Amino acid sequence: MIKHPIYTNEESKFIDDYCHHTLNYPETTLMGMAAVSVFHANEDLWSTAEEIWIVCGTGGNGGDGYALAQILFQEGQNVRIFSLGEPKRKDSLFYSEQCINSGIPVHSFQDLEKWEEEKEADSILLVDAILGIGFTPPLKKEILSAIEWINSSDLFFYKLSLDTPSGFIATDPDSIFIEADSIEELGTRKWENLGYAVGDKIIPRYYESIGFPVRSLTEDLSFSHRFYWEKCNWEEIPDLIARKPNSYKYTSGSSVFFGGEEGMHGAIILSQSAFQNLGGGISKVFTPSGVTRDLILGSDPSRMVSLGDGMEMESDPIFSKTKTIVVGPGTKAYPGFLKHLKLREDQTLVLDAGAIPGSKETIPKGNVILTPHVGEFERLTGVKAPNIQEAYPVAVEFCKKNNVSLLYKSHISLFVTNTGTSYVWESPNPHLATMGTGDLLVGVLARFLSLGFENSEAMYYTLSFLEGVREMQEPYPTAGEILQFLVRKL
Repeated sequence: MIKHPIYTNEESKFIDDYCHHTLNYPETTLMGMAAVSVFHANEDLWSTAEEIWIVCGTGGNGGDGYALAQILFQEGQNVRIFSLGEPKRKDSLFYSEQCINSGIPVHSFQDLEKWEEEKEADSILLVDAILGIGFTPPLKKEILSAIEWINSSDLFFYKLSLDTPSGFIATDPDSIFIEADSIEELGTRKWENLGYAVGDKIIPRYYESIGFPVRSLTEDLSFSHRFYWEKCNWEEIPDLIARKPNSYKYTSGSSVFFGGEEGMHGAIILSQSAFQNLGGGISKVFTPSGVTRDLILGSDPSRMVSLGDGMEMESDPIFSKTKTIVVGPGTKAYPGFLKHLKLREDQTLVLDAGAIPGSKETIPKGNVILTPHVGEFERLTGVKAPNIQEAYPVAVEFCKKNNVSLLYKSHISLFVTNTGTSYVWESPNPHLATMGTGDLLVGVLARFLSLGFENSEAMYYTLSFLEGVREMQEPYPTAGEILQFLVRKL
């Protein structure tokens, strides 16, 4: 499982202060290291520019811009600075003076429009160093005007933001911000940058180390236990789910499924099929629908299926032997038997779709994973949260209070454990934006859980496995076609 810590702006500021006041870093050290890191990370980009304009604010972000300008200039680039005012920090002032002493042209940001008349379209590379992690809304009028002008100008063939795009507020869809082509995150990966997009395009972010002691600082003040999941190599997955030579049906993985109400037969069939086709040894479907039962047996007589409302599940012999239970695919309302279900310590219950409870429903005690999409999350918690920044505090409180884990499903997803440790999966995939992929997900998840992976590992490998769909040639595959493709890919 490949994970990287993510920090809020407040946590990042704490680390910066810690470096200066506790570790006694010289004031200019981190700013200089940031500039060096950004310079080397973008050497190919700089070489494409006739001229580089760096717009510098008055805080630490502006100081990063001045420090970068000094390096670019000394390395032979044609650089011009547009300043929003005198630097307010000593380290920023130091690099500003270095630029002036080196003869780098420094203008007022109000001169931007005047210089536009002298340059050709798509000839300038812009570096946004206006506002950093210390930004507090609202934008000042003059900064708002500068951002709007930069976004509308045809001068810039590329816009790069240092640390964060100036003006961006993840929780405010109406915020005005620099429409960057990429972001260089300095010292820490930034929580507030998650989901940054221009139009429908998620903008790439690149992390640059600048010497922050992120591995050493793990107290609550400096780290809230948020992580960023990096996709694993898909070629690792077949070995993870392969049946062992000496395995039998239960050691190959077992699971129980409940769902498939009238008119929603395909959901539970898809979930169970995903589990079996990925190497599951034995599984059984419990369904309230006779049509679902007949469809399952008609497609494969070897499948196990029982007709009922779920109350009989606990007394079924397979329940005492299985460690994974999936409830919800193809259901419209919270199944009544869940109010009385008793889980063993070694069992994991996955609740999906209609089995996502309302705020007044009782969740079974034990190891439970809920997989709500945005609308179901609102039903579960009573809180409307259109993005992970707003969902996070609600999900953490809910998971700790109810001792459950939860996957908030959106184009950017968030997995929260019962301890509050959280993982971000930022990989929008249009192939998965179709009905049935949630049913597919819980079937794959059941497979990894049945192999003994703990909750976060099982979810990580499930999401990584579904990434394989990007290779599909079909532009809009169905969930069934996705499963067939992924099984062939194995």
